[in-house]
Amino acid sequence: MIANADFPPGRWRARWIWAEPLDGPGGHAPGRHTVALRGTLTLDAVPDRVPTRVVALAGYALSVNGVEVARGPVRANPRMRPYDDLDLAPHLRPGGNVVTALGWMYEGPTPWWLPPSPFANDLVHGAFVLEARLGPDVWFVTDERWQAQVLDGWSATAGGGSVSGRGRELLDARALPADWQHPDHDPGWPAAVLRRAMTTGEPGRPEPPSYPGGPFGGRPISWSPPRETILTPSQGGAYTASQVLSGTLIVDADGPPGAEVIVHAAEFADPAGRPAPGEHDASLAVTTDGTRRTLESLDTYGLRGALVEAPDGVTVHRVSVRERTYPVTGDAWFACSDPRLEQIWRIGRRTVTLCSADAYLDCPTREQRAWTGDAVVHQMVDLTTNSDWRLARWHPRLAASPRSDGMLPMAVAGDAEWADFTVIPDWALHWVHSVWNLYRYVGDRDEIAELLPVAERVLRWFEPFLDESGLPTDVFGWVIIDWSAVHTEGVSAALCGLWGRALLEFAELASWLGDRGRAEWARAAHARLVVGFERLWDSERERYADSIADGERRPMASQHGQAAAIVGGLVPPGRIDRLVRVLTDEHDLVHAAFSAPDGPAEPGSDTEVGGAHLRAGPPKPWWDTDRQVVRAQPFFRYVVHDALARAGRADLIAGLCLDWVALFGRSDTSWSETWYGGTISHGWSSTPTRDLMTRVLGVEPAEPGFTVARIEPALGELAEASGAVPCPAGLIGVVVTPGELRVDSPVPFVHAGRPYPAGRHTIDRAG
Repeated sequence: MIANADFPPGRWRARWIWAEPLDGPGGHAPGRHTVALRGTLTLDAVPDRVPTRVVALAGYALSVNGVEVARGPVRANPRMRPYDDLDLAPHLRPGGNVVTALGWMYEGPTPWWLPPSPFANDLVHGAFVLEARLGPDVWFVTDERWQAQVLDGWSATAGGGSVSGRGRELLDARALPADWQHPDHDPGWPAAVLRRAMTTGEPGRPEPPSYPGGPFGGRPISWSPPRETILTPSQGGAYTASQVLSGTLIVDADGPPGAEVIVHAAEFADPAGRPAPGEHDASLAVTTDGTRRTLESLDTYGLRGALVEAPDGVTVHRVSVRERTYPVTGDAWFACSDPRLEQIWRIGRRTVTLCSADAYLDCPTREQRAWTGDAVVHQMVDLTTNSDWRLARWHPRLAASPRSDGMLPMAVAGDAEWADFTVIPDWALHWVHSVWNLYRYVGDRDEIAELLPVAERVLRWFEPFLDESGLPTDVFGWVIIDWSAVHTEGVSAALCGLWGRALLEFAELASWLGDRGRAEWARAAHARLVVGFERLWDSERERYADSIADGERRPMASQHGQAAAIVGGLVPPGRIDRLVRVLTDEHDLVHAAFSAPDGPAEPGSDTEVGGAHLRAGPPKPWWDTDRQVVRAQPFFRYVVHDALARAGRADLIAGLCLDWVALFGRSDTSWSETWYGGTISHGWSSTPTRDLMTRVLGVEPAEPGFTVARIEPALGELAEASGAVPCPAGLIGVVVTPGELRVDSPVPFVHAGRPYPAGRHTIDRAG
């Protein structure tokens, strides 16, 4: 947990509070519900600092004198939930102050909320706690002096059974007085009730630390700076934005008491350009109170437009989105002689921003889940384009929530972890890669030491599946690889390669920490894998087969299998050049997806993502399996590009990034989930943004912690490229042409095997 000097370990002074249910004292409000909490604070003078910590089960929005100052907490497993910490001093004033919070509890797990055990204690029915230090022994805390009220009508309908897992959020202006946050207005609500939590030796204690929630720790990530974007209205209740937005919905409307305004979020538009809500899109309903009111959703929404239903007599003045995405700080940038690549860089950066909240999300529109494997691309984009690395460090820790068998949930801190209906073994291997990224970029030994045992259990999870040749065989769960038609039955080449990469990376981490025994175990397992992997080599076609099923090496092959073999260290040096040709021969590459069983899933075709094969098994190949090789989807292209760089062909990557031009037709402001369909706001498709920094500009860590950089630009066909890449010491500036490299670096760096001190250098590349 993150330490905070303002709040040493030990018992809090504040009490857990909530509101009595509407039907009387002694029980708990059922289902999803919202409470309004109100405390007052009188100050002769405002202190220079007012360190404050706050947390809630499940969520809260904190305001001071009517202005929102915090919204949280960070999603997490309830056993390791951090608190939020902030300074209230800038928001306070001499005299009377009103500190308010809307707190909410969900009826059950959601994509972003993992509830504690329902048998734990009172906290599982909703709880809020805040303490602020006004002086050495002077505190402002939540206790029975606060007022609290359950808000009638602030709830949600049941989820509709779609993959989004969401119902309709409901807000009712009649239940919340417009002036409830004004210091001169007392809403007349009853006193807050104490929530009692389980502790050691003192059952029923009303203050943290307590279970569920653990000992807490400081907020591990930055606050998202809210920014409002007003949607543009048009005829028929349609509202649009110029790009996908992610945040809370704001509705400014007036109408008779009890009238309902329904806002349907929409990611896509119909052929006429009107927002077209689909089965996975969410909605918000606001009930008016006879006056003009502005209400804001508690949940977040991803959308590019909205359809608004309002009955006669209701006037909708404004519909907007208050974006709540993770901040991008610093001044990283990229430019080059091809404006298409510059646009691709910007789109990737924007897409990862859309998918960055209190965790890395698959997308803001359909699910908002914190998938364990998707996040590796988001993390790499942040490490190479964002000077704030706290989310890049937090997500691997968030996902380090193993099952009892050591495998990680396919998505964490939400309904997928709660249900645990299957696992994605390859997603856990991408997570290991994210830990290795932290070692390279951050180099914090304590951080890696904490995560290393989790990584070891992930790797050892595969041991019971190893056949006599050391290959993982018939691994259960959902071995997705990506949405392309990659056959994984029996022995999977792609899975073997990813396991091989993870073994090598784990050995490197263990060696760095001085753990010789674990390093030797991983290297021995890898050596057996190298020998056994030869069974997948198809000498006739000179490539690796995708799978061995029922003892037979099958003819299907993919970019995935070849690339994973290279990054996994499974390929003899004499085959590397041949595999580069397999990976890049456009004549033989084919767009194939199991959800398109009869022909190509061409870019922009809006083919279904997923499909019946997830339960019924893959359809038979329609392509020429003797000659053709299945292309990777945008997500797995990070592995393909890494393989080419490892093969010494980073010069090809700038040209390969132009493949993303084909996605401009679906969306030219954020990336499509696949080449052929899915959402248009998927962070996992943003690999080029990383590669333009690490391959084209060529800037990477040369030593753990980025104390020394490696700068090896690979322009390909570009005439020039330039940019600034973040490292802990500042920005590394690079300008490169075929004949010259100019570097302005705050750390020493290595180029072409030669060390250079920190500073400005002009290096001749012509020779």
